[in-house]
This record gives sequence, structure tokens and C-alpha cells, in this order.
Amino acid sequence: IFFRNMSKMDREGEGEPQTREERIKKRRQRLESKMEARKLGTEEGKLSKEQEEKPLGKGEQQIFNSRKKLDHLKTVGMEEVTKFRIETDVAENERRIAEEGQRENRLQKKHDEAASSNKRNASVQMKWQALYEKTIPQDLLKEINAQKEACDKIIHSKDRLIAEFQQELKQKDEDYVKALKKQAEDIDRLISTMHQQTKALIGAYEEELAEIETAFMLERRELLTSNKDEITSLIQQRQTKELQNRKAREDKIELEQNNLDQIHEGYAESYNILKMKLQKEIQGLEQQLEEMRALYQLNAEKLEYNLRVLSERVKENEKAIQHHKRKLARLQDVLSGLITKYADTDKKFQHENNILTEQYRRITEQYKDLQLKFQYFEQADTDKYQKVWEMNEKEAMELVNTCIKADRVVFEQQLGVEWKPPVLNFWSDTDYAEDKEKLVDDSGHEGEEEKELSDMAKRMLEMLCSQCSFLVEERVKKVVEKLEQEDRMPKKIESILKALSVESQGDINKMLAFFQRSLDNEDHTTTIDLIDPQDAIVALRNFIEYQTKNASLQTSKKNQMLSLEERLKDKRRREEHEFWRRMAQVIPERNYRIWHAFEKGLEKYIVLLQDRSKLIEETDTIRHQNDELRSLLNQYMSAKINEELFSPPQLMVAAPAATQG
Repeated sequence: IFFRNMSKMDREGEGEPQTREERIKKRRQRLESKMEARKLGTEEGKLSKEQEEKPLGKGEQQIFNSRKKLDHLKTVGMEEVTKFRIETDVAENERRIAEEGQRENRLQKKHDEAASSNKRNASVQMKWQALYEKTIPQDLLKEINAQKEACDKIIHSKDRLIAEFQQELKQKDEDYVKALKKQAEDIDRLISTMHQQTKALIGAYEEELAEIETAFMLERRELLTSNKDEITSLIQQRQTKELQNRKAREDKIELEQNNLDQIHEGYAESYNILKMKLQKEIQGLEQQLEEMRALYQLNAEKLEYNLRVLSERVKENEKAIQHHKRKLARLQDVLSGLITKYADTDKKFQHENNILTEQYRRITEQYKDLQLKFQYFEQADTDKYQKVWEMNEKEAMELVNTCIKADRVVFEQQLGVEWKPPVLNFWSDTDYAEDKEKLVDDSGHEGEEEKELSDMAKRMLEMLCSQCSFLVEERVKKVVEKLEQEDRMPKKIESILKALSVESQGDINKMLAFFQRSLDNEDHTTTIDLIDPQDAIVALRNFIEYQTKNASLQTSKKNQMLSLEERLKDKRRREEHEFWRRMAQVIPERNYRIWHAFEKGLEKYIVLLQDRSKLIEETDTIRHQNDELRSLLNQYMSAKINEELFSPPQLMVAAPAATQG
């Protein structure tokens, strides 16, 4: 009971959701406990009145006193066991509070270290370019030393944070070992207390049973003739109680042992998870440290190499100046050759770029086709799974109905007891349907955005192409110049939309709202038309501001949709598992025990009927033999040979009858 309550409190502390059926079940249990308490109160009052009216015998008085004493012992034992639960709950609460504080401190240290490291890395990275501009070796050496000191400070900060985390991990291991020892000690004390209470309770039972037996023996001596049946029933009742108490004690010991094993497994699993998490963080920090060390080492080697090269060049520059004039003419020839080579290479790279662009478009189309195929096969698998589910559910329901019919026949026809049908609703009340409808509505709203562009939207894109040509990339301009006049407009529009981060038709429709205006006609009606081309830049600026504000909202909405889908899948899996479990347990354990007891009774009844059948056959055989003997005797008595005898059998039979008369 103690470990069951403890696991229940742990589950409530972790915030497990309670379904509607569980809440109804708890309320019903509380009402039943109150009704039983009232019923017990009334029964105790009736018993007290009967006891006042009728004096109790020695045995009954001893039973009453023994029950009071044993109830007192049970109450004391329950209070001692409850102390262990209270102490364990308090220790666990303090440990969780301390663990939460340590976790927040680690996250804060990690965040502070990342912020400071990023700032230092940025400052170090900004100074690298300035080193190339230094021409004096002494200044260059001074700046390199300063950079080296800054890098050492960053590495030292990382090492200090790693050492702190390693120390905390070591402390966690020690705390875990201490917790295991403390838990083992608590369990040993609890087991010792349980053994002591069990021994005390068994001793008390034995003493009380001995006293009860003595009292009944005295009553037996006094009232042997009048109360023999009552004493026999009391002895049988005592034996039944002994067996029940022994069985209850064995069940309780087995239940407590199972709870102990579950607690050991739960704590070991949580420790392994925490240890793996901390090890992953340490490995990530060590990997980052090694990368930074390698980067700093590479930069240091580059700087040393550049320093040596610059020192050598300073010596060689004096000699090289004399040769530069002679090399000018030769370099002019080389420059013209390089210009020619650059033009050829540029043409080659443009050709390769066009080929790669075409490949990218083809791969994109293939990816979209693959997505459509994936959706089709996913729907097919879902339909197949649903069909298999319905088939298995139908077979299982047939088996359930068969079991229920058999249970009803056993209770109503064989036992003559009122039978209550079980609840066949194996699905629990969850919010799965509401979440699914919400997901479908959101996906429907997204799908409504994919519509064909209107004429006004097309005119707006043409206006952007003419007024905002500066958004077209230079690479795209060169490609567009080589195309025909009809194909230039789509390329420019695509480049402009890409620069504005407009990816869907819904974004185009949103942008269209900024390029529209209302016009009043002469007949007092209002029409909507595009703005002047001169105001296109202002409308485009307003749209970019609006898109920047809503970017974060769209990202959060996508993440919410993904998380909702995952929650629905997890919830569906749990519901299916619970469905099959409840279907397998449709017949209560109490009914199974009644079935086994009824089966044993039927077997005994069959044996009795077989014995009666054998006795009936033997009786029929004896009756048949008697008939044969009677007919044979009558035949002998009526034979003619009897008249020739000196004393016929009739006279021998009649003589005793006459004497008796």
C-alpha cells in the first residue's frame, strides 16, 4: 500500500492527465466508502443493542476482545509504515527543488558563456583583417600577441565551464550513490518493520486464537450437548479465517516485492537518462572546444607563416624594385593574356551555371512529384491500416460477445444470480477528435490560399517589373538579355518575388492589398483599381514592413501545426493500446474466479451422478436376479415331484408360519 501510494503521488506530481472516466470512478469510490462507513456504523449500533439485550458467551466475548486488540495492532502498523512514506516524500520534494535550481544555474552559465564567447570571437574575428594592413613587424607582432591572449582567454573560459560541468556530473554520481544507499537503508528498515509487524501480528493472531480456542473449549465442556453444532461451525470458521489471513499475507508480500522492483527500475532509468544528457552536453562542448582550438592553431600558423614571408619580402623588395621596371612590359603582355583567358573562363562558367540551373529546376519538379507519390502511398497505407483494424475489431468484438453470453448463462441460468452486463465502450473520452478537427481546419485554410492569380494581380506584377527593376539580380539580368522578349518578363518577376521572400499565391494576394485603391464613380459607386505606378515604391515598402512583423507569427503557426500532429499521433497510439487492453479485460477477475469455482462444482456433481448411475445399474441387476430366483422357486414349488415326497416343501414352508400364528 505504501509503495502504491508513493507511485501514485509521483504520477500526480509529474502531471499525468486524468480522463473523465477516472474522475467519475474516483467520485464513485468516495461515495461507496462513505456509504460503507455509514452502513458499518448502523451495524455496529445494532450489534451493540443486541449485545445489551443478550449477554455474550465466553467465546464471543473473547472474539470481540481479540478483534479490538488486532485492529489496534493493525492501526499501529499502518502508522509506522506511513512514516516511511512521509519521510520519502519530503526527501524527494527537497531533491527535486534542489535539482531544478541546479538545472537553472547550469542553463544560465551556459547561456552567459555562449554570449561572452560570441562577443569575444566577434572581436577577435574583426581584428584579423586589421593585421593584414600592418606594415611594421613590431606592431604586427604586438597585435598577434594580443590576439593570442584573447584566444587564450576564450579557451580558458571554455575549460572552466567544462570543469564546472564535470564537477557537477561527479557530484551527481556521488549523490546518486548516496541516494541508492539511503534508499536501500529505507527499504531494509521498511522490510524489517514489516517483518516485525508480521511476526507481531502472527503472534497476536496465534495468542488470540489460542485464547478463543480455550474459551470455546470451556463452553464446550459446559454446553457440549446443546452447542455441539455451533462449536463445529465456529471451528470451521476459524480455519477459514486462518487460510484467508495467510493468503492475504502472501498476496501482500508479493505485491510489496513487485512494487520494490518497479521503484528500482524507475530510479535506474531516470539516472541513466540524466547521465546520458549530461554526457551529450559535455561531448558537444568538448567538440566545440576542439574546433576552436584547431581554428586558432590554423590562424596562428598562418600568421607566423605570413610574418616570416613578410620579413623575407622586406629584404627582397629592395632587390625586386630594380627588376620591376624591366618586368612591366612583360607583365602587360601577361595581363592581356589573362584578360583573354578570363573572358573564356567567364563564358565557360556561365554555360555551366545555366546547366546547373536547369538541373536544379528538374530536380525540384522531381521532388514535388515524389511528395505527391508519398502522400498517395501514405493515404493508401492509412486506408489499409483502417481496414485491418476494422476486421480485427470485428473478430475481437465477436469473441467479447461470446464471453459475455457465456458469463450471463453462468450467472443467470446456472447460478441464479443477477447478472450485470459490462461496459462495452472501450474508447476513453479524450480531446482527440477536437484536435483533429482543428488540424483539418488549419490545413483547409492553408489550402484555400492556393488559387489562380487574378488579372489585377498579374497587372501588379507587371508594374513591379517596370518600376522595381533594381530588385532583379545582375546574374538574372545577364541571362534575361539573352532570352527573347516574351520570356524576359517571367524571369524578372520570379527574381523580384524571390528578393521580396514571396513564396506562395497567398503572399501575392496579401501584397496585392497594398497596391489597391478605391475610386468613386459618377453614379456614386466604388470600384477597386491599382495605384499609380509612381506610388509602387511606397506600397512595396509598406508590404515589406507588414511581412517583417508577421514572419515570426507564421513560423510559430507552422511549429504549432507540427506539434499538434505529433500530439495527435501519440494520443492515437495511447488510445489504441488502451482500447485493446480494455477489450481483453471485459470479463472481471471476480467472474473468472466464479467460473473456476463453478467448474469445480460441476466436476464434483458429474462424479456424484456417475456414482449414482453405477448404483442404479447394480440395483437393477440385483432386482433382476431376485425375479429370476423367485420364478425358479415358484417353479420348484409347483413341480409334481413334490407330491411324492414325504415332507413336501409346501408343508415345510407352512409349518413355521403356523407355529408363528
